[in-house]
This record gives sequence, structure tokens and C-alpha cells, in this order.
Amino acid sequence: MRVLVLENSPLAPVGHFGDWLAARHGAALATLAGPDLTPGPLPEADLLVTLGSPRAAYDGDGWIDTQRDLLARWIGEGRPAIGICFGAQMIASAIGGSVAPTGTFHEGWMETAEASAPLWRGPWLRWHGDHVALPPEAEVLARSEGTIQAFRHRRALGVQFHPEANAGCVAEWIGFTPPERLAAKGIVPEEIVALTRERDGSLKGQREALFAEMLRLVGL
Repeated sequence: MRVLVLENSPLAPVGHFGDWLAARHGAALATLAGPDLTPGPLPEADLLVTLGSPRAAYDGDGWIDTQRDLLARWIGEGRPAIGICFGAQMIASAIGGSVAPTGTFHEGWMETAEASAPLWRGPWLRWHGDHVALPPEAEVLARSEGTIQAFRHRRALGVQFHPEANAGCVAEWIGFTPPERLAAKGIVPEEIVALTRERDGSLKGQREALFAEMLRLVGL
């Protein structure tokens, strides 16, 4: 399996998902920085994965517009795509949906309130401030606290939470998060990093079952 990974920020690598794709499926991963994407023909790959970013899908950066166009063409041709956090928001905007700020930030380990299957319930790690609205033909798979946490459209899947993230990612994100915002939620940086490090191991089975379901939903 050839996988094109759009790493939209060094802060949000493919992490656990990439490790699982390589180990379980022998996937060959080619990583391209999202801002380096240029207009042109669709790349040769069996799966496109687009990842997180501190940028927003509604920002006016040229590379964001380029990626939106690529995703629209990719999905329009019925090719499999998976987006995580910012990547999910990019998929939503590429299929005719929209992205807007939630008015708050969703950070920490949380269970999903409404889930189409137990795997989506979690707990899963969230770290986002935007949410998506979808066209009517898209299928919502999970929703919580007023945000769509997972959805599918044709062979494209968007996941708002972060099953790919490990403790190293969380430590990086904390460094870019206002400490007073975390404190207001009772989040202690050292504790959430330690919890994530523990769950890197203890939730391995749950995480890999979700990855398998994600591939199934995009037809792989």
C-alpha cells in the first residue's frame, strides 16, 4: 500500500497511525509538508492522509487552497482519503461543507457523547478549536459537545480527535497552548503528558481497532 501523508505542521506527525500502517499493512509512507504542496496532477498513492495543523481551513494561505482543490478532485474520483483534525476540516471544506470556530477549545482526553459504534466513543484525545458543518449527503459517525468528531463522505473519512497522537505530540502542543486556558479546565501539563504516555500502551488495542475500522470505511 502506498500512502501519501500530508504533514501540515511538524507539530502533528502521523504518529501511531503511520506506525500501524507500516507494521500491519507493510505500507510505504511518503510524507509531504502541506505547505510544499503545489497544483498539478493527482499524486500516485493508494491512500491520502492529511493531518493536523495550528492553521485553520478558512485561513487564506495559498497552500490551504491548493490542498482543498487536491482533496476535492481526489474525493471526486472516489479515491480513499483520511483526514485528522485540521485534515478532517480540510476534507469537510473540500466536499462542500464549512469550518468555523467553536467559540471554545476542546483539549484533553474525552469520551464521545454520540457514537455510531462503540469504537468511536473512546476516550480519545482532542485538541481543537474549530468545528465542521457538513453537506447533507455526508454521514456523521460521532458527535460530542456540539462538534462533529467523525464523518464519512464517499471514500473520505474525517476524524476530529487525535488517535494518532502520542505523549511527545501532547508535550509539544502544551508548549503552544496558553497555560491559563489549560488551568481553567483543570489540566495539569505534566499529568496529561503522563496519562497520554500510559495510554500510548494501554489503549493500543482500542487504537488499532479504530485504525482498522477507518481503513474499512474508506474501502481498504
